[in-house]
Amino acid sequence: MREILKIYVNSYENLTPHSIPNLINCLHKNFVFVDPFNTIKGKENFELFLEKMFSRVKNPKFKIKFTLKKKNQVLIKWNFKCLALKNKIDFDGVSEVILKDNKVFKHIDYWDSGRNIYGKIPLLGFIFRKIHK
Repeated sequence: MREILKIYVNSYENLTPHSIPNLINCLHKNFVFVDPFNTIKGKENFELFLEKMFSRVKNPKFKIKFTLKKKNQVLIKWNFKCLALKNKIDFDGVSEVILKDNKVFKHIDYWDSGRNIYGKIPLLGFIFRKIHK
């Protein structure tokens, strides 16, 4: 299982539109991805999700800060940067990854959507920035 985790983490750090298949090859046939905006079931749907990400934001880049592993569960601390809606996006998050049958079965992202996304939108962003002070 350690090898698939290395490949998975490396695939995220080096993710490009052309390298998406490297990441997809790490996934279990019943893969599930969850973040503050999405619940995606299936490898094919996740691949479409990643392709859309590259069409909607410029220069998305993940930097893995560290991983903690216990049996089949992994916590991954990361930083994400991109350019979206003329705004520089830069924030940290944590992913909970569950391994099954030597593949990534479930990936759940935890990050603050209010501060990191809604806070960048004019007018609405003003409200969220006041809340987070």
